[in-house]
Amino acid sequence: MIMPLVVAKFFSAELFGSYSLAKMIVFFFTTLLIASAQTPFVVFANQERAETGKINKSFSVQCLVLFTSVLLFIVLSLLFSKQILAFAKISYADLFFLILAFFGLVTKSFLCNLFLALGLRLRNALAELVFGGSACLLVFLIYFVGRLTLKSVFLIYLVSGLVTLLLLIRGIGWGQLCPFVFSVQHAKKMLDFTKWLVLGSIAVYFINWGDNLVLRLYRPMNDIGMYNLAYQVFKGLITLTGVLATYFLPFISEHAGNPKKLRDYLHRKRLRILIPGAVAIASLFFLLPVALRVIYGNTYEDSIVVIQILLLGLVLALYNTLYKPVLHALKKYRFLQALNINQVLLNLALDFLLVPRMGIAGAAVATSLSYLFRSAVLELYFRTKLKYLIKDDKCNNTGI
Repeated sequence: MIMPLVVAKFFSAELFGSYSLAKMIVFFFTTLLIASAQTPFVVFANQERAETGKINKSFSVQCLVLFTSVLLFIVLSLLFSKQILAFAKISYADLFFLILAFFGLVTKSFLCNLFLALGLRLRNALAELVFGGSACLLVFLIYFVGRLTLKSVFLIYLVSGLVTLLLLIRGIGWGQLCPFVFSVQHAKKMLDFTKWLVLGSIAVYFINWGDNLVLRLYRPMNDIGMYNLAYQVFKGLITLTGVLATYFLPFISEHAGNPKKLRDYLHRKRLRILIPGAVAIASLFFLLPVALRVIYGNTYEDSIVVIQILLLGLVLALYNTLYKPVLHALKKYRFLQALNINQVLLNLALDFLLVPRMGIAGAAVATSLSYLFRSAVLELYFRTKLKYLIKDDKCNNTGI
């Protein structure tokens, strides 16, 4: 969340727009090839560990997926290099360093996924912290000793990934990972889960980045930079809410067949997070505009109204995210991905309607309304299809 905000301090709004669009391309591939395989790996690995004490079958499939992903990224980047350069307004040299950035993100994702698969949730959080902290530190270091450019910023992602790997790879229980055992049946189950998540992950990607496609058609690069500074704050906060879902996923996966445990999560643990979270977001509504003016002066003044609109959507996103681990543990991925696709279609339709009339504020309104739609559908689904999880034990004991 913080690194791009630091980069924005040293870039013009126009250059930050190019950086954001280039990052959008990298995250398309990480979403398509890496992020979609995370949840199946974590779910199947935790279930395998509970049964056998090892995760070597799941780990073997994950290694194959990562190797294939890196190969596909290189090939596709070269095939569509002209389109990438024109879209983000970058050079061929920038594209080379963009590929290095992808390697850094893959390294970090591999390590974090492995920690979650082994049940090391705190170490996963530490890996995210080390990666982000080292990236921010390197931005400041390069700025003070030289010139911060797109190339150096992309290189930071690679260096941060390697630093995270070297610092935290020690102490892994390698006995749980070896020997490599490739089970065709196990791979088919994981890939069946993954293929649905690919569709949903692409939909989530366009929820996060699709606004830029419409903005690129109607607004100058300067406005794209303005919007992306605001959206980076929003997306960073969305990521924090996603960490909550990831944190509970191993626990909920282990107790997927225990309705009492799931009801306890939905009625007690979820509310303990949702209420203080909503209060914190309400505070940010007033504090973030002040912070932006102090840090950036008037450079990103138009970003303020965008942030405030997006914070309304953030409350809804927090509410939605806390339902996600239950749906994943119950393997309701077809419904979840259909919901993602419908949300992005609504978001893009609203973008085309509102951006020409309202500019970057219209894109923010479209995003918040799409999260309102998601909340309504999720609530309806739980109260109709999964109502046994909504009714508490007291209601069940009285026959209600």
